[in-house]
Amino acid sequence: MSSAQPVNDVVGPATGTWHLDPIHSCIIFVAHYLRFGRVQGTFGEATGTVTVAGDPADSTVDITINAAGINTGVRMRDDHLRSADFLDVENHPEIRFTSTGLETGGRAENAFLMHGDLTVHGTSRPVTLECQWVGEAPDYMNPDDTYGHFFTGNAQIRLSDFGIGDGGPLPWGGRLVGDRIDIVLEVRLQNNDPAEPLPQNGHTA
Repeated sequence: MSSAQPVNDVVGPATGTWHLDPIHSCIIFVAHYLRFGRVQGTFGEATGTVTVAGDPADSTVDITINAAGINTGVRMRDDHLRSADFLDVENHPEIRFTSTGLETGGRAENAFLMHGDLTVHGTSRPVTLECQWVGEAPDYMNPDDTYGHFFTGNAQIRLSDFGIGDGGPLPWGGRLVGDRIDIVLEVRLQNNDPAEPLPQNGHTA
């Protein structure tokens, strides 16, 4: 079974509404830390939909992320990042990306640019994601019911653009957290809404 369609030489999901697969999707960020180091973390709680149009330029994306779901593997650091010093999740609980346009073509096969507005810390800024359709595959646990498409994406943002602090100066120079943040997406879109139960077909999780 295949749900792919070639559109302007880019292969991807067929027209219709697709849902972010919460199990097989990962939103990764990489930040400079203590001036010389780099720290990788994830946001593990995200929901959203992608509406694929016949003309890919008319397709839309709407993704919402729970800001409190940040995870760098160190509880004390994650609590600090959730605080008013950085994300201030008590007052800004959601991170949201809403697309504003799509351009097919790019440096890699099946690549495209996704333009949109990213809202973090209560501030919205335009962001462009360099994306690529990787392939399609059913859910191995529910192959008769759930079908999906895999994408990768990347972008860079600056904390200062969103009014997010950097933790202050360090005695040896530089700031606690660097201004530039690298974003990497490993995303699977599925045809079924994960919030709705699957039909009773004998498959188990």
